Amino acid sequence: MTAVLFAVLCCAAQEPTPTGVAVERNVRRVSIDWLGRRREIQRKELVLIKGSNLAILDLTFGERLIIRTDLKKIWRVDPLAREYSEYTFAEAAALRKTALDEVRAAKARVPGTTDEKELDAILEGFDQYVQAPKVVLEASGAQREVILNGDRVRASLQVNEQVKAPGWMEALAGIGAFHPAVAEKLRELGGVPVKGTLRYALFNERIVEQFEATSAGSREVADAEFDLPPGLVKAPLKGFDRPADRKLSTPPSLNRSFKEDEGDKPKPEPEKKDKP
Repeated sequence: MTAVLFAVLCCAAQEPTPTGVAVERNVRRVSIDWLGRRREIQRKELVLIKGSNLAILDLTFGERLIIRTDLKKIWRVDPLAREYSEYTFAEAAALRKTALDEVRAAKARVPGTTDEKELDAILEGFDQYVQAPKVVLEASGAQREVILNGDRVRASLQVNEQVKAPGWMEALAGIGAFHPAVAEKLRELGGVPVKGTLRYALFNERIVEQFEATSAGSREVADAEFDLPPGLVKAPLKGFDRPADRKLSTPPSLNRSFKEDEGDKPKPEPEKKDKP
């Protein structure tokens, strides 16, 4: 009996200590851009969390979203195109602020119109409020709801309280996915989300994500899961980077003129010389 117990203890001692959390899930995600255009995808994903680093992998086509909180960087990887996009947290925040400032400026130009209401809805969709919103976390059993200003549900989730992965929401909060008051409540979920609906911002899009986990648990997660795959080419993220400024140049052969009709005049024929 003692020998059997000793063998069991030895086997347990040899098993690696889980360093992270893995969640496999089915996801239906609706993305809404600045102009209100919608794009929907349904896929199977693997979510890996280690500390405050996060990797979300599309199990069909291999696309990845990697948030390296330790490096303050975001990578979006498209292995089929052999490309990746990279932004620091500060760069992503600056690009989003510029875009939102343009929406605010457009709103200021159309006071009292339906356009103003539509632009205001876009800003609220990105949790842009003049006054700090009131946010509460309601819990009942495994159910959690994060409610903003009494009627806007930012998260309606079921959590597994046996598995802890606060780094998931911490990573998303780091890239500005939530209003800070919402992020504070999401840190209090008390378990890993396994089913429900989550609303957040990612790059230049509002995301409405419905998901259900097929498995969730602690496991060994290698650091390499949060690295860029080799052999990729860096490319801007479509619709997020501002286009490069266009510089107009004058062709060297162009003769400047203020005469509007000069270009329509026939060219004079060369003079004919009398033969001697």
